[in-house]
Amino acid sequence: MTPEYLANIWDSPLVRFQIEKAARDSARHPYTISHDTLADIRIPLPPIGEQRRIVEALETHLIRLDTGQHSLQRSISLIPKLRSAVQNTAISGRAPFTRTPSHWSWGDLGDVIARIETGRSLRCEPRPAEENEWGIIKTSAMTRGIFDHAENKAVEADTNIDPRNEIKPNDILVSRANTAVHVGAAVLVGDCRPRLLLSDKSLRLIPKDGIEKTWLIQILSSPYVRRQISRQATGTLASMRNITQQNLMRVRIPIPSREEQARIGEALRTDVERIDHLAEQLQPLGLESEHLRQSLLSRAVEGQLVRQDPADEPAGAHLTRIRAEREARGRKNRPTRRRPQRPDSSSPSPLTQTAIQLELEL
Repeated sequence: MTPEYLANIWDSPLVRFQIEKAARDSARHPYTISHDTLADIRIPLPPIGEQRRIVEALETHLIRLDTGQHSLQRSISLIPKLRSAVQNTAISGRAPFTRTPSHWSWGDLGDVIARIETGRSLRCEPRPAEENEWGIIKTSAMTRGIFDHAENKAVEADTNIDPRNEIKPNDILVSRANTAVHVGAAVLVGDCRPRLLLSDKSLRLIPKDGIEKTWLIQILSSPYVRRQISRQATGTLASMRNITQQNLMRVRIPIPSREEQARIGEALRTDVERIDHLAEQLQPLGLESEHLRQSLLSRAVEGQLVRQDPADEPAGAHLTRIRAEREARGRKNRPTRRRPQRPDSSSPSPLTQTAIQLELEL
């Protein structure tokens, strides 16, 4: 068997299944596998010529597959940058990195927000709320750019509930306390289950009359505003930073007319949705790529990847010849054992000779 063939099929489902089963059966943790167990792994052994063709075909296909996977991962990694670049157009109203139009005014978030509402800290169960129970959102409900109402904890029964803290569709929520990366993260609530409450780590922003929510959420999500919020956040631990209502209201923003707010907000919402849809399409491709890799390796060990040539020397004959050559070399190179010669009793021993020499010198 060629080393290249063994290296390629070692990751095949057939071989991996045997290794993982042996590791599980060993009853050790972490899983380990002995040298003797590895030696018992069953491996299909085609003729040497076919092994070389399998290796050549696998290397050709896997190089292409690895190149595609690299491009896919790079594309996925660029999605957040593309989303940020699009959301930053809320600052300029045009293409990214251009100046703000001169007819826009500059102000603070306090100029477009009428008031901020916050929730309470309630005793909760360590599980999501059932449909008929009150739940309170976790900070993770607001960190992915889309409101996730499933990220909640069930409020303990008999807790005094303030219905004014219930979250409604079309609310703008901001994470008041979170990690340095996610503090101040904003979401526009879409579909939302009933009986879901604000927490003490979440804020609800109520915009002033004449302010479009679709524009405001894009401004809050733009890298320009996110950087300001990160700088304004306080706290000694990177794992939990806080933004006060006062500091949030001081964040500087450009303010277009209401007509432009509506146009910008709708355009950016559409663009961000397209980007998110692209991300949803790209993510499964990584899994499909891995399935394709496993399929190639399975076809290789099943003898379906390359043509079979009757003229190839069978692997069994090749192994028999190798064993015979090794045994012949072993017999040839085996050292010959010689019997130790018995000393001649008629001649003096070395010790006696030494004594005689000393006697003569004296």
